[in-house]
Amino acid sequence: MALAGLVAAAAPASAAGQSTTPPANSAAAPLPRWHVGGTIDAGQPVGAFKRHVNNAVGLHAYGLLRLDRFGVISLRFHGGWLNYGREGQRSCLGTAPHCRVTVNLTTANGILSVAVGPQLAMPLGRVRAYSYGLVGMSRFATLSGLDGRLVPDLVGASENYADGGVVLSGGVGLQIPVHRRTSLDVGVSYESHGTRNYLIKGGLTDQPDGSLGFDIKRSPANLYAVRVGLTIAMGGRPRRTAATP
Repeated sequence: MALAGLVAAAAPASAAGQSTTPPANSAAAPLPRWHVGGTIDAGQPVGAFKRHVNNAVGLHAYGLLRLDRFGVISLRFHGGWLNYGREGQRSCLGTAPHCRVTVNLTTANGILSVAVGPQLAMPLGRVRAYSYGLVGMSRFATLSGLDGRLVPDLVGASENYADGGVVLSGGVGLQIPVHRRTSLDVGVSYESHGTRNYLIKGGLTDQPDGSLGFDIKRSPANLYAVRVGLTIAMGGRPRRTAATP
C-alpha cells in the first residue's frame, strides 16, 4: 500500500514535466550495463512461521545486469542474511577448573539465501518502478560464535543446526535518484522457503552431560520484508544526460 502511494505520487510529478520530446535526463537515455546495491531489510513472518518468530532484520546485496539499453529488462543476482533470533551469554574459554578467560558467546538464528531471476523496470520520469521474481537456495542456520553482533564472528563460529532448500521470492520497488550515479532504493518483497526445520531463540541448550539440546520447530517459513538501500551505477564515467538507475 505504501509503495502504491509512492508510485501514485511520483507519476503526476513526472508527467507534469513531460513534453512530446523526452527531457535530456529522462529514462530514455542509455543506462550503464552493471549496477550494484545493498539494502537493510525488516522482515515480518506470516502464517505458521509467525507463531514462532516475531520479526527479522538483515542485510542484502544485489547486482543488476541490464539486458537492453534502457534498463527495462535486467538479470538480478541477490543474496544476503536475515536474522530472526539472537541471544548472548558470557562463557568460559577453555576447560580449566577455574575460568581464566570469559568471552561473549553469541547464538544467532538466520536465513542465508542466494537467488537469481529477471527484473522489469518502468520509468516514471527520473524515478523508476521495478518488479522482479527470483529462484534460488536458502539455508536456515543456527550459528554460535564469539562477538556480540547480529552475525557471530565466522572465523570462530560453529554451525549447530541447519536446513536448506529452494526459495522463491518476488518484489516491487522504486529507485529514486539522489546523485548522478546513485539512487535510493525502497521496496517490499515476499519470500517463500517452503516447509523447513529450524531453531528459534532459546531452542539450543547446553545439557548437563556436555551435549547440546535442540528444540526443533517445523512449519512453512514465509515472510514479507520492507527494504531501504542504495543502488550505484558501475562502469565508465556516466554522461550528464544519463538517467540515474
